[in-house]
Amino acid sequence: MEMQISCSTEAPAFDESTFEFGTTPFYFLRHGETYESREGIVQGQTDTELTLAGRRLVESAAEALSSLSLRSIYASPLKRAWRTAAIIAVYTKVPVYGLPGLMERDWGDFEGRPAAHRPSISDPATVEPQEDFTQRVLTAMEAIKGPLPILVVAHSGVFRAICELVGLRADGRTTVGTGQVLRMEPPAGRREAWSIIEI
Repeated sequence: MEMQISCSTEAPAFDESTFEFGTTPFYFLRHGETYESREGIVQGQTDTELTLAGRRLVESAAEALSSLSLRSIYASPLKRAWRTAAIIAVYTKVPVYGLPGLMERDWGDFEGRPAAHRPSISDPATVEPQEDFTQRVLTAMEAIKGPLPILVVAHSGVFRAICELVGLRADGRTTVGTGQVLRMEPPAGRREAWSIIEI
């Protein structure tokens, strides 16, 4: 039996525990595999479908997330992320809220082409400027309220933007695979930097 999930662009109001980006831990899940992600094709804001393997990967992630007592899920409304969040919602019985600010970076004319064809310059013509994209992600994360714990379902570019916003380097240690669940932990005690824990 499928859960009915509606996409809302407004953050819900809660009287309970609230999330504050930058100081509250949260979980992050990259959408499941698509044909394009498997083949190294730029997706950007083009809507793409999960592969069968991608859906199975998300189901495995859902089983792991079921034990974490999630209470809210915030997702990119792009189809690959929204379907991923819907699968998680069925397993966890947790509501999903859509945030357009969590959509992948708009790659303009490069969408649908091999990633290797993207130019090395940071802001090529037709592509959403990196600074604008990062600010969009920040605005979306700051709109999240809770209740806790929360899960963010989005894209690899969004994950890199989040890492940049919390002061983590965008290198090999801050990559996320399709269907991978991570716990993002803010500094605490003697730990001065954010940490990323694979679930």
